Amino acid sequence: MTRRRSIRRFLRSTCVRWCLCLLVGSGAAVESAAHNAGSSYLYLQIYPESISGRFEIALSDLNTALGFSGTELEITADNLDQRIDFLQTYYLEHVSISDDRGPLSIDLTTHDLLDAEGGYVLMPFNLGGLDRVPKALVFEYSILFDEDPGHRGFLLVEHNWATGTFANENRVSLVFGPDSRRQVFDLTSSGRLRGFLALVHLGAEHMVLGLDHVFFLVALLLPVALRREGGVWQPQKTAQPVLWNVLTIVTAFVAAHAVALILAALGLLRLPEALVETMIAASTTLAALNLLFPLFRGRIWWIVFGLSLFHGMGFAGGLMDLGVLDDHLGLSVLAFNIGIEIGQMMIVAVIVPLLFAVRRLELYRNVFLKVAAVGLILVSGVWVIERAFGVDIPMRELLPASVQKVLP
Repeated sequence: MTRRRSIRRFLRSTCVRWCLCLLVGSGAAVESAAHNAGSSYLYLQIYPESISGRFEIALSDLNTALGFSGTELEITADNLDQRIDFLQTYYLEHVSISDDRGPLSIDLTTHDLLDAEGGYVLMPFNLGGLDRVPKALVFEYSILFDEDPGHRGFLLVEHNWATGTFANENRVSLVFGPDSRRQVFDLTSSGRLRGFLALVHLGAEHMVLGLDHVFFLVALLLPVALRREGGVWQPQKTAQPVLWNVLTIVTAFVAAHAVALILAALGLLRLPEALVETMIAASTTLAALNLLFPLFRGRIWWIVFGLSLFHGMGFAGGLMDLGVLDDHLGLSVLAFNIGIEIGQMMIVAVIVPLLFAVRRLELYRNVFLKVAAVGLILVSGVWVIERAFGVDIPMRELLPASVQKVLP
């Protein structure tokens, strides 16, 4: 499973949506655009120098509206390759897209069949005649409206940096109908600020909701209010060294992310995905082992920086899959790292004061710290095995039934 798919599946879970509302403050309403009967779809991906997209429509809706069902003209999965010319011609006759200078050419590239109920035809295209992204697009959309007045068309913008839209699969931008065939869609009214803020949000979201990143940070923070003397942990006497430890960890973490994101986006730093994901898990294992044995020995900044490079490459891989780093590279990296910093500070603000308060308790130093270390080693160790060897260890099934019920 690619990192992009795992990120998407994780973000869709009910638990994560609640966490996102509570921790990142995302309250935007989302209009569902699941594939419904009697609907067709137009998706757009807007980049600084090009616009691409795709049409999607159910064969069942198409055949019914055009009167093809049960006849030799019926379009099916088996004869789609032979009938695609008809379908493409129909679309080009019933859809037009223009900018302020006039109509743009819709260059259909290929076709595919989505294995959904009714069988959805996918027809990707590029918009020709563009030398820049226009401020607005004018759509004339009349797919099946004359044959079926109840049919509706939906425009969904999957990617547009200027409006802070990335990997959108659900939010509808325009709804076309028999009485609303011609509509204007503004591409840039939100400007760069909204795109910048959206990436800040995305960075905070990835930090707070990424368990492997959170576990790594927690393993690093657990001993910040302590010092190692004679092979055992002792409490720090004042807050100053604690704050210095926190600043060192956070700075190294963010700096490594920035370096990795920039180098990966420029194509200067690429490693196999399996290796990167394995090292991300292994970083938590090493940080947890440091709680039991003095592995880092005063070289905390460089070690955290080195291990965090893999976390940054993991972020970069997911963001590049989403197309985020293709637009405004400098602003994207800056905004995303600000978001990571915000996400880190939220975690730090919750954990560090508590650790400072309990630093003198022997129960914390001699029991909790060791139990936490062992737990982190076990979890991250399983991740290392899964990612290194491509296996799936059913950890959930090993838990008691009562615990499984409360898990998302």
